[in-house]
Amino acid sequence: MRSTNKRFISALACASAMTALAIADPMGITKTHQVVQAATDNVPARSAGVDVSSWQGTNLTQQAKSGAKFAVVKVSESTNYQNPHAQGQINNAEQNNMMPMGYHYAHFGADSNRAVQEGNYAVNSAQQAGLPQGSYLAADWEQDAHNNTNGGREASANAITSFMDTVHNGGYNPMLYSSEWLLKAKVDTNKVTQKYPNSLWVASYKTMGRQDQPDYNYFPSMNNVAIWQYTQNWRGQNVDGNVNVLPLSNKSNNASQANTNTLNVHTNGQSSSQAPSNPFVNTSNKAVNTNWVKQEGTFTTGGAINLRTGASTNSSVIAQLPANSEVKYDAYSTRGNYTWLRQPRANNQYGYLVGRANGQDWGTFKVAPVTNHVTKPTTNTVKPANKPSQPVHVNTNNNVNNNWTKQNGVFITGGAINLRTGASTNSKVIALLPTNTEIKYDAYRTEGQYTWLRQPRANGQYGYLVGRDNGRAWGTFKAGSAVATKPATNNKPAQKPATNNSDWTKQNGVFITGGAINLRTGASTNSKVIALLPTNTEIKYDAYRTTGQYTWLRQPRANGQYGYLVGRNNGNAWGTFKAGSAAASKPATNNKPAQNTNKPSQPVHTNTSNNVNSNWTKQNGVFITGGAINLRTGASTNSKVIALLPTNTEIKYDAYRTTGQYTWLRQPRANGQYGYLVGRNDGNAWGTFKAGSAKATTPVVRQNTQKVVATTNNNATWTKQNGTFITGGAINLRTGASTKSPIIETLPINTVIKYDAYYRAGKYVWLRQPRANGQYGYLVGRLNNQAWGTYR
Repeated sequence: MRSTNKRFISALACASAMTALAIADPMGITKTHQVVQAATDNVPARSAGVDVSSWQGTNLTQQAKSGAKFAVVKVSESTNYQNPHAQGQINNAEQNNMMPMGYHYAHFGADSNRAVQEGNYAVNSAQQAGLPQGSYLAADWEQDAHNNTNGGREASANAITSFMDTVHNGGYNPMLYSSEWLLKAKVDTNKVTQKYPNSLWVASYKTMGRQDQPDYNYFPSMNNVAIWQYTQNWRGQNVDGNVNVLPLSNKSNNASQANTNTLNVHTNGQSSSQAPSNPFVNTSNKAVNTNWVKQEGTFTTGGAINLRTGASTNSSVIAQLPANSEVKYDAYSTRGNYTWLRQPRANNQYGYLVGRANGQDWGTFKVAPVTNHVTKPTTNTVKPANKPSQPVHVNTNNNVNNNWTKQNGVFITGGAINLRTGASTNSKVIALLPTNTEIKYDAYRTEGQYTWLRQPRANGQYGYLVGRDNGRAWGTFKAGSAVATKPATNNKPAQKPATNNSDWTKQNGVFITGGAINLRTGASTNSKVIALLPTNTEIKYDAYRTTGQYTWLRQPRANGQYGYLVGRNNGNAWGTFKAGSAAASKPATNNKPAQNTNKPSQPVHTNTSNNVNSNWTKQNGVFITGGAINLRTGASTNSKVIALLPTNTEIKYDAYRTTGQYTWLRQPRANGQYGYLVGRNDGNAWGTFKAGSAKATTPVVRQNTQKVVATTNNNATWTKQNGTFITGGAINLRTGASTKSPIIETLPINTVIKYDAYYRAGKYVWLRQPRANGQYGYLVGRLNNQAWGTYR
């Protein structure tokens, strides 16, 4: 696998690609997820597969023609990156009859709380990219500067299972990808596989060169392996090659059997959990003239529907028709629970799409008035297994008209909320409504903890969404939108979160966030997140309350509602309390208990490192960052990150200290706290030390004050050439012509770079970019002679 930073892994810590065989529900219950129809739902054992990220394009036809039966697509990384090509890669995989899967590049290390945050981000990213529910979604847990693999075998396993639990709860099948060496050395895999059997995707390479077929004599000696990544250069296509040693199916979580692949890998036998072999793909029109009823009409799709080469959900996908596509058809045929429409195309060919399922329209029919013609295609009640992708269904839930309270109103979503075909979390998702979506509803109903809102849609159909959970609003009910502006709920608490106002201390003040902090619906880390407040957000609060280690601030919002955020953790401010904003500018803290494992995201902590005043050299100066650099709570790469300082950030520092390869700068902050950042690495400046800012303008580091130049080669080996290079994807600009050199910044796709020389080092061709002050930046222009962009 690969992170957003383009890098290649060794045979022991291998690249990433992830898939999973059906995984048992951790509660011991087999859970079947609703699956959007993919081109392939089952992959038999010993099938070839590839994994792709933003470094590959969206056209996977070459891999499909070479025999790949599945494609694992990177959907996300950490909590701030989504693969821009993910949706196109997933769609193209389906069009090429490959089963799509997904993976997330992990930064959570051994931190279970962060693992949950990344799990939620991965699930949301997978949904946005169109990865069908029930598909495999893996954690790519690798040795990386951003992923601490030294947190302990048990702690790492706990964090990994926390991520997998979150993925499972989000409707996907979880897996774990890493190298054989890393899993054996750093993770208690037994703990992982006890909960999720057959969930390992293991990288183990026989050679770093091209390999077309797996050599099973080199199969990793581990149990519970479902997929083996055996090469990073499959069939000479510079893409990771994988083989599933157990069958794969994205229809359900039905494989709870113990893994036996170390015994049967050399045989043709397959485990009892195997899915059926690939279904027959109808690529002919043999069925065109059989049981078809002539009828000329126009069908307008009510949602995204696949147009196929035959009247079967196993037929190849020609295209995915978006909602409101107008299709002219000349005949229809009912097969099982589907009524198929036939669309004439060029060269006497046809396309086929579903118009009805179980008698329910998947759009709107306009039929030409012809005598003796049925106005709408008839339907059959027999139900097949496969369903096409995400059309709008008529709700068949028998609660539609029962126990609903009429009320016309408008609801504005306070976060991403699923719109469903029925008032149940098991009902099919029509769409994921983004934050601030305005929904007109005509009735509401409370079912268990949820209050559902009913949205009228076309053709007498309805959509359903949750408006409240345990009485707490998931958004804003627009004032005056109905006689009663808020739906009533059974035993409904007040609209504000269930936080006892009597325990709050009144105080009007202003708080400026020192890092990204979650604003929640209640004063609890388990409460729903309204928004992630970025650094330097100014919040007006009217009261505070200390619960356990946290001091919560209460923010008044519209309609008498409140938002809640953490202002202090164990007495340490997570930002700045504005002077004079209240009689007491900082909330008091009561009896700070031991730490809770549920922490909000990335606030500012007081530095507790015992090295603050030891071995530091006093020097007042100004440092301008030459790239994105982490500001931390201590002078260690293991210290917590306060903020990621962007390029050209001006930092005033009062002291410096050299520890190992790094020279750290100390930045005074509010309340006697400090922030720490790296100013030099092995003597190389990571920015500019402003002239005259101190008697010694740059910290003394091992008598080395060299400018940033190529660190691993001599400029004499460079070939002069003035040119322009346009990046074809995100590429790292580094301080030297080596993948180990520090990153100045990540250049986005279509960045125009002027270079003055190039240099070949192994499989890479590096380009040299002149920068300010006689310095250079370096980026990869080619890999194995394949351009990573366009040369002008």
